[in-house]
Amino acid sequence: MTKVGSNSEYQALISQLQGTFGQLSSMGAIKGGSYLNSVWGVAGNVEALVDGDESQKSSAIQGLINNVLSIVEKLGNQEAARARKEVKDGEKAAQQLSEDQKQALTELNNGLEEIGNDIENQGSIVDTANGTIDASQAELIEKQEKINDIIKQIQQKQQELIQTTDPEKQKAILTEIQGLSGQIAVIVAEVETIQTKVQAAAVSVEQAVVEIETAKGNAVEIQENGTLKVTELAQQGAQEVAETSQTQAAGVQNGVVAKALEAQAAASNFIPVAGGAASAKLSQTAVDQEMASGVRTAGALGNLRTLMQGIGGLTENTNLLVTFQNAIGSALDVFDRYVGDYNTKIEPLITSIGSFVGDGDIAVTKSELDSALEADLSNIEARLSGEDSKPEEEAEEGSEEDPVEAALKYAEATSLYTLNVELNPFEIV
Repeated sequence: MTKVGSNSEYQALISQLQGTFGQLSSMGAIKGGSYLNSVWGVAGNVEALVDGDESQKSSAIQGLINNVLSIVEKLGNQEAARARKEVKDGEKAAQQLSEDQKQALTELNNGLEEIGNDIENQGSIVDTANGTIDASQAELIEKQEKINDIIKQIQQKQQELIQTTDPEKQKAILTEIQGLSGQIAVIVAEVETIQTKVQAAAVSVEQAVVEIETAKGNAVEIQENGTLKVTELAQQGAQEVAETSQTQAAGVQNGVVAKALEAQAAASNFIPVAGGAASAKLSQTAVDQEMASGVRTAGALGNLRTLMQGIGGLTENTNLLVTFQNAIGSALDVFDRYVGDYNTKIEPLITSIGSFVGDGDIAVTKSELDSALEADLSNIEARLSGEDSKPEEEAEEGSEEDPVEAALKYAEATSLYTLNVELNPFEIV
């Protein structure tokens, strides 16, 4: 007599499934529970058929036969049909489990890709902002050098201004200085453009940080949902394995009953008339039971194979959850590094920009210079109109007074404020 679950492939699959559930549990994807413990102990209700003594076996077999014959009286020989429906339902459930596992894996993959891309994109935004900051700082240094070159030219013009008392020449020199001051204005305007770019970069970084917080929340949700789905499918798979094992056990019972009924049918043939009718009925029931046995045992094995695919596939889901966590963690580390670089660079850059614009050093100096130029040019226009005379006209011929000193006295007398504006090399703060 065949023992329940003696089919070597069936038992091998059960052993593999035990290992798979153990792996899933050790990886933290599922928690061990009674729904797992019940699966491996399923042996149907046929222990007495295979493990008992002869008396127990005989009693158990007779009990099964009586039960089968009682059902046949009411419903007819429909055990094979019931077995087919039972196996079909199990097949449908096993296939659904496999499809659900694949769908969950696809959703995890999509979630990993989406969150990963989002974090990468936000990191790229901050990295680009850092590039803007680096380029802006380099531009500011270049602007500083240009302004210092202009300051040197203005200082040279101031020296030229000292060496002449001719209003026309002074006017020409002051006009040149005015043009140089205008070049400083152009540079400051360019710095304001840089400031606008830096402000835009700062806004983009702030928005990226907000987006990352949302991405973190989404990542946690995806992980939690993914883990919950694995646990749910594992529980469902365990239940289906238990039901498949029960189908296997029922198939063995059908086989035992079929053989017992065949034996009784053969014995009934020796009883005249009534015995022949009974023999035919028993034979029909035996055939129905034998068909049910074949359907159930083969169907249980086939369904267990399908369940193995779905349950085994859950390890892919679990591995991906681990990959998901590591990948997201790595991507967030990169993002945090970009933000750290940004925080280190942005404040010094803002301070440097402030040296150029608003009330910055060069802006204050330029304002003072422009005011002096405006006043000097206005005074010179008055002198050129004939209201003032040149110093050489007032000096006696053969005077030993130093021309430069004479020019300084004249400049002071005619308020050449431009000479009093002190221009120092410009340094970015």
